[in-house]
Amino acid sequence: MKKTLGIMLIVLCALGVATLAFADITLSVNAVADSGSSFGDHAVLKCKGYSYVATGNPWTQCTNLGSVTTMNFGTLTHSLKDTAGVETGDAGCFYAEDFFIIYMFPDCWGGKGYDLQQTTQTFPSAIDDAVVRTAVYAKEDKYSTTGPEQGALTAAEITLNPQLGVTYLAKDITTGHNRILKAKRARIVRAEYGIPPFAKTGETRPTGWTAIDKGTLAGTYSGSVRITLTEWQ
Repeated sequence: MKKTLGIMLIVLCALGVATLAFADITLSVNAVADSGSSFGDHAVLKCKGYSYVATGNPWTQCTNLGSVTTMNFGTLTHSLKDTAGVETGDAGCFYAEDFFIIYMFPDCWGGKGYDLQQTTQTFPSAIDDAVVRTAVYAKEDKYSTTGPEQGALTAAEITLNPQLGVTYLAKDITTGHNRILKAKRARIVRAEYGIPPFAKTGETRPTGWTAIDKGTLAGTYSGSVRITLTEWQ
């Protein structure tokens, strides 16, 4: 038997020439009862991109929204900021200052593993090439504040998950690119979603990434992605 669970994310963007842009992601989670694997609760963190330190602890840097069903990117901007939030110039495009980390806690038993993937997406053309997704595994993540770190992936798990730490377009559901984590034991994994500006020196953007043009007409833009967990032997 197969167990499929889903998280539906809906992105809403309101864009205009002068102010511009509002974005929400709405999550709905459902599960089909089965044995072998489970999704567990998810947690959503809202983080400031300009001050976030990737090597730091997200739980102390970001706002914990719990298992909310809405992630609000807020007003999209074209103003760049330094780590203190002081404006430093024009980005030349619209982007979101905030990004979101979806923490997931898939579990398995009875010798069955799971394959956690983003399986569907819908975006309008205005934001289709701008929203990005990165699957992240961190050995420092814990199941409780007082518990031990979950530890590193094994060599076999690393081979199963070459997508970890690689940023793709959120619309990219090519086999392998769309994977969040594949494993045969309980592991904490993050799916990070954002709408970034043009890359700084030393940064990269996925192939096909296109910024949201400052001339984009005002309006509300909506889209969605779906994450599913499926058992595998």
